[in-house]
Amino acid sequence: MQRTPFLFLVPVLLAGCQAPAVDLTDAMKAQIAAEVEATADAWWGAWAAVDYDRGMAYILDTPEAAWTGDAGTLYTVAEMNAAWEEVFEPERERQDITFTDSRTIVLAPDIAYTIREYDIVITETSGVVREPASGVETVVWVKRDGEWRVLLGHESTLEKSWQTIIDQGGW
Repeated sequence: MQRTPFLFLVPVLLAGCQAPAVDLTDAMKAQIAAEVEATADAWWGAWAAVDYDRGMAYILDTPEAAWTGDAGTLYTVAEMNAAWEEVFEPERERQDITFTDSRTIVLAPDIAYTIREYDIVITETSGVVREPASGVETVVWVKRDGEWRVLLGHESTLEKSWQTIIDQGGW
């Protein structure tokens, strides 16, 4: 059987076809983090301006995309559009967002995540200003075709601040 020696070479050949792992220097991580943070700020700028189409353009339209939060989990951009689009623009005129804490963690040259805490005040088109709210958001960002896009996100509102929970003895 002449095939047996070839079968032993398959793993070696496949290993040679894999891209080498990139060791990121601190400077590289800082540059990537700055890119992601600038993209995240632009993305939030779209939401603050109540520009639904511009905000959604940052979400990668792929079957792997998902968003989860207080209202449940949406597994595709189509589900996100169905849940968000019709209630977003008609009733919101402005969203004033202040980030109270933000971190960006770089995992690879094309993968990072952000964790942000924020305060938000929504002004409706009727002029009604909603009660201020606080929230947390975690977003997994991937770089595709030279652009950073949201692959996975989680957002929750905070009914109590973390400090209040700690002051009350934790969970």
